[in-house]
Amino acid sequence: MNKTCETCGENFILSDLEIRQYKKNDVTPLPICFPCQHKHRLSFRNERTLYTRKCDGTGESIITIYAPDSPYKVYKNEYWYSDKWDPMEYGMDFDFNRPFFDQLRELNRKVPRVALINLKHENSDYCNMAVGNKNCYLVFGGDYDEDCMYMTLSFFCRDCLDADYSNKNELTYMADNTMDCYDCQYIWDSRNCTNCYFSTDLSGCTECIFCNNLQNKSYCIENKQYTKEEYLRKKAEILDGSYATQRKNWEKFRHLRESRIVKYAHIMASENCTGDYIKNSKNCTSCFDCSNSEDVSESVFLEGAKDGFNISFLGHKSELTYNCISVITSSNIFGSYFISDSSDIFYSEMCLNSQDLFGCQGLRRKKYCILNKQYTKEEYQKMVPKIIEHMKKTGEWGRFLPKDFSAFAYNEGTGMRYFPLTKEQALQQGFRWRDEDAKSFTPQTYVTPDNIKDVPDSITSEVLACTDCKKNFKILQAELQFYRKLNIPAPRTCADCRQKARNTLRNPYVLHLRTCKKCAAPIQTAYAPGRPETVYCEKCYLKEVY
Repeated sequence: MNKTCETCGENFILSDLEIRQYKKNDVTPLPICFPCQHKHRLSFRNERTLYTRKCDGTGESIITIYAPDSPYKVYKNEYWYSDKWDPMEYGMDFDFNRPFFDQLRELNRKVPRVALINLKHENSDYCNMAVGNKNCYLVFGGDYDEDCMYMTLSFFCRDCLDADYSNKNELTYMADNTMDCYDCQYIWDSRNCTNCYFSTDLSGCTECIFCNNLQNKSYCIENKQYTKEEYLRKKAEILDGSYATQRKNWEKFRHLRESRIVKYAHIMASENCTGDYIKNSKNCTSCFDCSNSEDVSESVFLEGAKDGFNISFLGHKSELTYNCISVITSSNIFGSYFISDSSDIFYSEMCLNSQDLFGCQGLRRKKYCILNKQYTKEEYQKMVPKIIEHMKKTGEWGRFLPKDFSAFAYNEGTGMRYFPLTKEQALQQGFRWRDEDAKSFTPQTYVTPDNIKDVPDSITSEVLACTDCKKNFKILQAELQFYRKLNIPAPRTCADCRQKARNTLRNPYVLHLRTCKKCAAPIQTAYAPGRPETVYCEKCYLKEVY
């Protein structure tokens, strides 16, 4: 089926699978391409843009994802989860003479918001979209981490700093898509490694530097084998702890990555899957950053998802979902944002431990509610089919919540990381944009020493200026101790700029039709034509590398 996207104007083709998925969800295929649908949903999720403002319930100063000029009431977490207020007080009668989204918009503006989505944590106040963290700071979208800082979407890590999409690592610095690694620095797309540095695509390796595509190797530099004594001597020269050397190593690492052979996709232990960064999954089509999932298509960042279509950020055994974002341990969720431990939820936001809700906001432990108004089971079951039919007539059914429902500008939200837009592009596509703070960030006169052993403790009381974005940042005491322990030079750039630098080495969430460089077999890959890497199909890659 040929379509023209109403958002970006590009032509696209719906596959037979996608048409079946729309039909399964009782939705007429939407005239919006999937990248634009992802951008739309991701604009609702603000992971890492934090502000200081007053709690509208207590008057206290709080850290929150909502800007001070946001029109919403915002409660600190403890107050929002308490019984000191009741979201049912904002309940509305449904009016069949008005579009559904107009009515939901009224409710959306009234119900107070929780300051941060930070559940079951210990001493981890400055984390967001997170669950179960301990002694963590600025961990976003990461769960069950301990003693970690500046992490994004990383789980079960200990004593790690500056890592994204990485799980079960310890004492690791500057990492992306790594698992079960120990005491590694600048390591990408690797697993089960120890003491490896500035390397990518390693498995089961120990003591390797500037290496790629190695398995079960030790004492290698630039994929060349050395004796233990030779290696340790060269290692001391390469990793001398100075900032100047670190910068040279980073640039060399980036250059070596561009000249390497790559498999068409990062797909591991999976069956019948297309996309990139897929692990232990089955029948996942056009999916990215997907683990332990099954029967899902056109989706981004999944952990334990099953039977879903056109979704983003689902985790911890969620199933039967359509056009949703940020769903945890829930089932049968439709057109909703941030639903946890719930079932049978339609077009709702920030609802927890509930079931059978339609168009609700901020409810906890509720059943049979529409627009935050309580109904009996019989009344609810009679009303919902009528509302769905009403939405089909107005053309609302199947679409995600309107863009103006989002509390965030596009450049505050997660969409900016995966689908970056300029201000002009964002405004043209119907998003809001928040201009940079006009405050002048004056560089400090303090100069950080080149080597970590020369950095004084007093640096933790200094305000430094990021050499990239010029904004001010601080180095914390626990952070300084981490650098000293691993002989890592103190950074000159802020955590946001370091995260952006890591993100430049990840493939965009777009698939291209290409052919294997060696055997010319057709492949579907996130490596765009014209990229410098040599792209092989899986068969040729395994034959060449292993």
